[in-house]
Amino acid sequence: MRYRIPILGEPETDGALRSKYLAAFGSACYMSEGPLPTFDCFYKREEMTPKGKACTDAQKIAKIYGAAPYDEGYECEAVGNGDYTLQVGPDPAIKITINYQPAPLQSSLIEIKTVPTEVSGPYRNLVEVTTVKPEKDFNCSSGQVGADGMPLSQRKWILEVNRKAHKGEIHSDLAGFTWPCKDEKCEPTTCTEKLVLKEPSKPPVYDPDEAQVHHVVPMKDPRGCPWGTNAYKNAAVISARLNQHLRNKVPPEKEVAQINNVSPYTQ
Repeated sequence: MRYRIPILGEPETDGALRSKYLAAFGSACYMSEGPLPTFDCFYKREEMTPKGKACTDAQKIAKIYGAAPYDEGYECEAVGNGDYTLQVGPDPAIKITINYQPAPLQSSLIEIKTVPTEVSGPYRNLVEVTTVKPEKDFNCSSGQVGADGMPLSQRKWILEVNRKAHKGEIHSDLAGFTWPCKDEKCEPTTCTEKLVLKEPSKPPVYDPDEAQVHHVVPMKDPRGCPWGTNAYKNAAVISARLNQHLRNKVPPEKEVAQINNVSPYTQ
């Protein structure tokens, strides 16, 4: 259950308006799954207080939409049935309702220049032999057998396919990707993803340059609900350092654009 603020317009079909809401309200807003997706903004219970984020964001709706701004200075008031109202004009009758309701699952399509885009990573041509579903890791069987005769998990098979394509080396599928980080002195800097990665350690020990298999669309969405699947098209091999940066975040446009542009591997 979440609190939905009543945004204006038709952002489902208006990409520019959708971008404005996303820029203003961040991950609270999203397109839902389903044959008739909707675009709404939902807030957690702790964000729904008289002066909380849901209330302050709701006051900005009209301005973001391009209409006459709502009057400011009012606080949200509980109705008694779980909903809240917010006065937005000089008359107390001029108000909007913030409904407490179930929040739909978020679409796994990622916005690239206002276009909802499917993640289609370089392992998309690998044959799926296990059940694909949201919030599932890559530890299920791949149906493949390693050189030692032991079954390979999806994760191990992905790494093996990567090695075969690069003459025994593991290459990052996001080589050259840049992101803000901190250096050894904790000063702001820019990190760049390396091309060649280290082999995974046994037993696992964190090494920032070690190869890891990453869910491009995370297993959980920003609300903690099931989201990204264990489908091969949702996998990418990247460094532990970059994986730590991207983990549990809505995939940035440039990540999806770059990963979709990587040529597919073959078995």
